[in-house]
Amino acid sequence: MFTKTIYTLFFLIAISFNAQSKTGINFQTKNLEEAKKLAQQENKLIFIDLYTTWCGPCKLMKKNTFPNPELGELFNKNFISLYIDAEKEGTELAKKFKIVNYPSFLFLDQNGELVQYEYGYYNAAQFLNVGQSVLEKRNPNKKNKTLEEVKGKMVGETIPDFTAKDQFEKTFSLSQEKKKTVLVFIRGQWCPYCNKYIESLQNLTPELQSKNTRLVIISPEKPEFIEKTISKTKTAYSILYDENYRIAELFDVLHTPEKKTLDFYEKHLGDDFRKSRSDESGRLPVSATYILDENQKIIWRHFNPDYKERASLEDILKQL
Repeated sequence: MFTKTIYTLFFLIAISFNAQSKTGINFQTKNLEEAKKLAQQENKLIFIDLYTTWCGPCKLMKKNTFPNPELGELFNKNFISLYIDAEKEGTELAKKFKIVNYPSFLFLDQNGELVQYEYGYYNAAQFLNVGQSVLEKRNPNKKNKTLEEVKGKMVGETIPDFTAKDQFEKTFSLSQEKKKTVLVFIRGQWCPYCNKYIESLQNLTPELQSKNTRLVIISPEKPEFIEKTISKTKTAYSILYDENYRIAELFDVLHTPEKKTLDFYEKHLGDDFRKSRSDESGRLPVSATYILDENQKIIWRHFNPDYKERASLEDILKQL
């Protein structure tokens, strides 16, 4: 009877351990070459958490974020995940990718080439968005929407949390904004209509402050091109770099212009257009404006496919 009880106890412990091991991200004890072979066999990408033993956010990611079941489901299905100490077995990786921030997250293809790079602390919901953006970026079958097909998120819909860096290297997190937020999408520093509109928005600053509202500009352009926007407009508002178009996709404002339009931009703008964004797909956001309440719900929007038409300052103020 005693022996039977012991066997039953070990069986239950094994079941419990097995169940726990299937929650969260399953990090495998493989080197990069082994991971590349397995990724090719299973048709997956590679995710590397490059950490250090002294890094506080690294420990928090391991404790709070990676064990999330929903995150585990996405990553275990689509990635070979590795947990690598940057100061031991990961020194060559850190040198190769010029890593200076920890934790650093490398998303690689099956050949070990970089697909996407992120760093810093993310909660589970935020990191889920990161993983989804990597998969969407690498999905060749994903249909890019035309200008006629994008409709924009509607009033009443709630926007999931997102994070992005601004020109001051500060991280903006939608969920941390305990106030109304005005989000303005622009096409880039090469667009005169965008620059003129940004200049006009400066007139809203006193009213926004009095109404405890924050205005944020969202650009698809890289930081060095955002600097050109600031130089041209002298704006003091935060401008977020929408890397890989994640925010534009959340709001359903991302589209691919028709070929003749892209040809025109590339001919007349050159690298100012071609090299300014995360990729050279030519995708752009509709120049939409959204107002969100404290709970991330859309309470007003201006959505017009014509980039020359922008939300009036009067209409914005009426909603606040």
